[in-house]
Amino acid sequence: MTSVWSFRLGACVVVPAALLAACTTTVTPVAMPEPVATTSAGAVEFYTAVQRDVLTALSAEFPSVRFEPKYASTTAGCTLPDGTSGLTVHLPIHGSGRPVPVDELDRAARVFEDTAARAGFHGRHVLPPDTGLAVRMFAADGSYITFGSYVAATVGLTVGCYPE
Repeated sequence: MTSVWSFRLGACVVVPAALLAACTTTVTPVAMPEPVATTSAGAVEFYTAVQRDVLTALSAEFPSVRFEPKYASTTAGCTLPDGTSGLTVHLPIHGSGRPVPVDELDRAARVFEDTAARAGFHGRHVLPPDTGLAVRMFAADGSYITFGSYVAATVGLTVGCYPE
């Protein structure tokens, strides 16, 4: 199995006055054919990084929308294609105290979709509109990620069925 991680090295910056060097390394998930891991724990690790990337991208684009965990992670039993038992994990849902401004919802959806697509999500599905927005995208392994903004902005990710 090939690695599911890509390392992107940021530029090193030397601050002449202090003679200090600051380098950053960002671990970024990349799109992979299913499955992204051999176990539920490995898939959770991969998709937690995906969710973090989406939250970071949205927060960078909309600084007034600050995300924090609102609901804890939960698990559910599932049946794998071979008939054995597996585990589906609902990662913690992150929410903000305010929604994305209504006139910025299209831009927010693009940021969400572009970031999720880099990790292999596809099949954009807009959930029935109310006065807000809810967009869901899917991965080949049955995982899905959802971004919504109505009374608050939220990001949730459900990891598909994997062996424990």
